[in-house]
Amino acid sequence: MITFSPSIHNRCAVHQDRCRMNRLVEIFVALLGLVCLGLCVPQWGMDEYLAMPDDNIDSREHGYKQGTRTTTCACGWTNKARIVGGKKTLPNEYPLMAGMFVKKENDILCGGAIVTERHVVTAAHCTYAFKEDDLAVIVGEHGRHGKLRNMTGNMQFMPVQKIYVHEDWNPMSYVNDISIMFLKTNIRYNQFVGPACLPNKKMDLVNEYLKVLGWGYLASKTVRAEELMKVNLRVLPILTCANNYPRDIPVENSHQICTFNNNKDSCEGDSGGPLLWLDPETNRYMLAGLVSYGKRKCATHSPAVNTDVTYFADWVRRIVKESDPSVRTCSKQ
Repeated sequence: MITFSPSIHNRCAVHQDRCRMNRLVEIFVALLGLVCLGLCVPQWGMDEYLAMPDDNIDSREHGYKQGTRTTTCACGWTNKARIVGGKKTLPNEYPLMAGMFVKKENDILCGGAIVTERHVVTAAHCTYAFKEDDLAVIVGEHGRHGKLRNMTGNMQFMPVQKIYVHEDWNPMSYVNDISIMFLKTNIRYNQFVGPACLPNKKMDLVNEYLKVLGWGYLASKTVRAEELMKVNLRVLPILTCANNYPRDIPVENSHQICTFNNNKDSCEGDSGGPLLWLDPETNRYMLAGLVSYGKRKCATHSPAVNTDVTYFADWVRRIVKESDPSVRTCSKQ
């Protein structure tokens, strides 16, 4: 039996969300010993971000009252977010949140975001290994499982009819890490369940804060969240992530988002979950990104890499139109 010292994980940039596949890589690395040193990446370009004070964003009115501009249909609203600097969300605070439910696990393994009554966007690395019959989508949920499931009475459970993985998804580089779950039955929209707003164009969100939602691991993979959690992460230049990871991260015409916040992070189990940007003109949450990957040890002094939905919005709309032209996405007018 081969054992691995903590330094293997601490010194090497190993992807957090590919545990089963990476086990083979770790065995190979351990057998070769010093080869691991070739994978180690210093934290280049992080000093100015490490020095930033922690955020404490007052989001009480975010997504609540309509802004100065409207949207093509109702989207991105919240239900009275009254926690300042907190971590737990209120039940059904973010109606756009969806969970990718794996039937044989009887658990939510990835997050997602509602974009129409029949479409949920998530990460490709969440769905590509599954068949449609393996999955379902849960919306209107706050608790992850057990006695907390359907604690509000607003949960809806929809089987998946078809999985659309981006045609250029690369499971080695995690480029184009986006997919859509097309549902067999319609999501019933109400105050507690509804879509995210989609971006109209590619956006540069560097230095903006994005809100990340998920049921992922807490305290560096020791305990998974039982209730939906939220955290605010700052967008860094994509070059910062490119300099901190061994895999290729395109910096020209980038379709990934680099995020960071001191001792706060998305983690395994948050994959595919939404990164939300509050549009100041509409006061509605726009789906800016999806959790893709980070370092194996979460909440370190390392940035995380996310899929840039502002780059893929036209792809999302194309899949929606091809699969069910009777439904539509929502965006700023």
